[in-house]
Amino acid sequence: MRFRASIALGAAVLLLLLATAPALAADNSTQPMPIANQTQTERIDENTVLLHSEYSATDDVARITLRSESLQTILVSDAGRFTQGGKIPVRGDVLRPGETATIELPVTEVDGYVGVAISTDATPMYAEILQQPTGDGLDILKALSSLQAWLAGAFVAFVWFAIAGWQVLRREGGRPEVAS
Repeated sequence: MRFRASIALGAAVLLLLLATAPALAADNSTQPMPIANQTQTERIDENTVLLHSEYSATDDVARITLRSESLQTILVSDAGRFTQGGKIPVRGDVLRPGETATIELPVTEVDGYVGVAISTDATPMYAEILQQPTGDGLDILKALSSLQAWLAGAFVAFVWFAIAGWQVLRREGGRPEVAS
């Protein structure tokens, strides 16, 4: 009986380790996430290139540097304001072929995200993320659905029952005593 309890406990621990392996392998660092486009150029469409984007947290301002290869109007707006609804302020600039412009606009941080929406003649809406949230360790709780949270809780309860049962069997010499 003791051997079976040890095997059951070993299997439960193995399942627990296998279930947490993907989470351990994932990048769960608490450092700010690097922004892929902050220093590299990125082509928005055939006529527009995003040269640089940055966010100044001290004054809540985004600076977007764009280059146009044709005559076009470029509109930049705060993507964080989309979550609030209502009218959204837009900054626009008319760029000639080969012209570079830096557009500054106040932005809103929502759940750690800061971003801007860029509209051109060829691209109605393009999103540029300037800042992503840092992981505080509890992000997994926000990401779970109610069913996933329920299943995780049931699994943890089962593991605790298995551990408690193993402790009782170990304390009683491998045979449960019947109360009289």
